[in-house]
Amino acid sequence: MILILLGATVTGSVVDKETGEAIAGCSVFLESTNIGTSTASNGYYRLDRVARGNYNLVFSMISYKEIKRRVALENEASVLYENARLERAPIQMPAVEVSSRRIEFEQEVTASSFRIDKEALKHIPVMVERDLFRTLMTLPGVTFVSDFTSALYVRGGSPDQNLVLLDNMVLYNPFHFGGFLSTFMIDAVESVEFLTGGFPVRYGNRLSAVLDVESADPQPLGGYLSTSLLATEGAVWGRLGKFGGIVTARRTYFDKVIPIFLDFDFPYYFYDIHGKGSWRVTPKTRIEGTFFNTKDKLDLADQNIPIGAGWENRLITLRLIQELGDPWIAKVWIGWSGYMAHMQFSDILSDTNRIDDLSLRSMLVRAGETSTFEAGSEVSYTRFIYKTDAEPFASYNIEGWPLYSSLYLSWRYKPLPVFLFQAGGRLSFYYGSYPDTLRDSLTGDVLGVDTLIRRDLQPELRLSAKYFLTADDAFNLSVGNFYQNLAMIMPQGGRIPTNFWIPAFGRYEAQQALHFIVGYEHLFADGSRARIEPYYKHYPYLLVFNEELDIADATGNIFTPGAGRAWGADFSIEKASGNLTGWVSYSLAFSRFISDTLEFYTNFDRRHNLNVLGTYDLGKNWRVNAH
Repeated sequence: MILILLGATVTGSVVDKETGEAIAGCSVFLESTNIGTSTASNGYYRLDRVARGNYNLVFSMISYKEIKRRVALENEASVLYENARLERAPIQMPAVEVSSRRIEFEQEVTASSFRIDKEALKHIPVMVERDLFRTLMTLPGVTFVSDFTSALYVRGGSPDQNLVLLDNMVLYNPFHFGGFLSTFMIDAVESVEFLTGGFPVRYGNRLSAVLDVESADPQPLGGYLSTSLLATEGAVWGRLGKFGGIVTARRTYFDKVIPIFLDFDFPYYFYDIHGKGSWRVTPKTRIEGTFFNTKDKLDLADQNIPIGAGWENRLITLRLIQELGDPWIAKVWIGWSGYMAHMQFSDILSDTNRIDDLSLRSMLVRAGETSTFEAGSEVSYTRFIYKTDAEPFASYNIEGWPLYSSLYLSWRYKPLPVFLFQAGGRLSFYYGSYPDTLRDSLTGDVLGVDTLIRRDLQPELRLSAKYFLTADDAFNLSVGNFYQNLAMIMPQGGRIPTNFWIPAFGRYEAQQALHFIVGYEHLFADGSRARIEPYYKHYPYLLVFNEELDIADATGNIFTPGAGRAWGADFSIEKASGNLTGWVSYSLAFSRFISDTLEFYTNFDRRHNLNVLGTYDLGKNWRVNAH
């Protein structure tokens, strides 16, 4: 009787036939049944509780040829090992996408989660240049303050409350041109996961949202060169045995083209370089490396306009992926993320911001069909400098080396066919020591020296759950608390050209938020989906830039502490198959800031936000896009 209740097991792994690399997200299912799963990040899969009999075992993945095998399970105690080596195919297969959507719907709590692959990004309607952030701005829950910035305001949160990761390393300024474009080149991106709230405990140190970007995987030898209205972009990629790599680069030519047509020099340009390399050391060991460099420069001195600004991102990371034996996998990241920003206004004001973030992260995952366990750690040792010279008033320099460390545990479990939950805890420790020196700009005399120290223990709990009303309908729930140990200088009246960050120090505590999200989603037979999500966010403690800053006492009043709250509802319906694809999204949102006894709407409060996107496939590689 026990064996009949448990059933047989089919298990194995799925890899790329050419490279031997594990394939994550591959759909594995028994044809004509409701038994299926998707492979974990190590390519492992497991199908449990299978009744004895003969089945067609199917392996399906976008961009790969489908494999179908006949398997026989002779009794309920059988354990069948079936590995698959998938061969790449140039033709996309809509049925695979449908199957993948079905498995994601049944096995993951998808509240406030959006996944976009490279092909979808390429076919999104564009205004001037293909841009990741402008695509995200069309999703429910995301608002913006101007058509001239792609900064993301997510469910009442400001842009500095969003965690932006490139291959699991923090990117501090993902924008060009004062926020007009993002630093990500679409062809350098493999996949994107965007979480607009209630994100799991593997992510920390932000309050509102997470953008997790994975670099493109190297493919067989190839490349391209393209030109748009703004820039020239090119890439080259290839593989040689166990090694592979891809390099993508872009540069604008405002400074070269505008003088040809106008009697005016526009001394602004930016460039991006994004590279990734991989080495398959053994069938179970892989090492990957990422290099990312972006730079913006604006200097109007030659136009008799005493303004100059520049900012630069640099990121280097190494990742080790080690299969420890089914179903365990370990990942370790070590990397450095650097950010430098400078803004000059004549000889009166000079602002400089520098960040050097050295981080070590690790993750251990045991993935199964009904239960997934994940544990991880993070240590970041960061140098922060924020320096202002404002003659003839005063100058100050906020400089320190904060340490941020955390441990987390997460468990996803599906005890019943109609119920799924994911619970996790994260414990972080923040230590910041800042020798603060205030000098008189006229005499250079030291006005005071003080060491500002913070020691904070930050426990976080997150819980998400899904209840299936029918095979196609489900309710979602997500609650959790969040901490953030840095803030951005962001005037309420609008954005400045770049980001200036300051971590928690002195009397300024870590910012805090609580998320409460409920939702309903329906999955259609073709993989299309409709969702509605009401939410409420409470901010017990927020830091807002003080526009009436007394520069002689910057460390004491650079921010205005307060509280806040945001609430609303997001609706979306997506059509995922057929000649016409796209989505409609609508957001109703409220965002309030509380200072002492006063409560008022934030400057980025937007009541209604409606987006309609569509792509029509005309055939023969012709498409019509509209937004």
